[in-house]
Amino acid sequence: MAGTTGSPIDALPRSAESPGHEEAARTAAERFVQAIADRDPEAILTALAPEARLRYLIPSGPDEIDGAARVTARFLGWFDDAEVLQVRSVHVEPLADRTSAGHRFLLRGKDGWEVVEQQMYLDVDDQGRITAIDLLCSGFRPGPDPEPGRSTSTHGFDAGTLSCADGLAQEFRRRILAVPLGDLLVVQTSDPAAKEDLPPLARMMGHTVRSIEPSGNGRLLITVERGR
Repeated sequence: MAGTTGSPIDALPRSAESPGHEEAARTAAERFVQAIADRDPEAILTALAPEARLRYLIPSGPDEIDGAARVTARFLGWFDDAEVLQVRSVHVEPLADRTSAGHRFLLRGKDGWEVVEQQMYLDVDDQGRITAIDLLCSGFRPGPDPEPGRSTSTHGFDAGTLSCADGLAQEFRRRILAVPLGDLLVVQTSDPAAKEDLPPLARMMGHTVRSIEPSGNGRLLITVERGR
């Protein structure tokens, strides 16, 4: 056509953000996805600006919420019931003046294995905090068992007199991460406070507390299934 110069690519909008801001936004998006996968409320909350806005479309319909605390609670609510959550793929890249962040999770809930994909478009401020999220979710679809036919093994950890104040928490973290996903770790301890301290720690890490019971010799048995 007369009077037209350049290619169609030249007509596309260009990002107004500097390369430094693009990299900061990419880092913020990657950390946010990891915080969701870890189901870490503090990490999710600190990734968001106080006035953060979430608009989303899920199979049950659209909704919009405002405020970092409410947005954090919404993400945790989607995944809190999962006994196991595995990250299968993450894709983050700049998109003009926004950041595209997609992820696929494989998780095991009460009804078996499921897979879910979420695609987000994020706005990030100059402090590296996420101010706005537009999200499209596939919903929870039936997923494959990552290890069909695998039998669960049980591993023992005799904690002796260790308490969370003098090293039980750190040693538990090391021991539970040393066993395969889905296996059980049975913690034996003579510290009565472990009944209150260890289960919340295990759940915060994404593991499942199967039982808390006395052992017959005055000690406590806490059985935990490794979740991730």
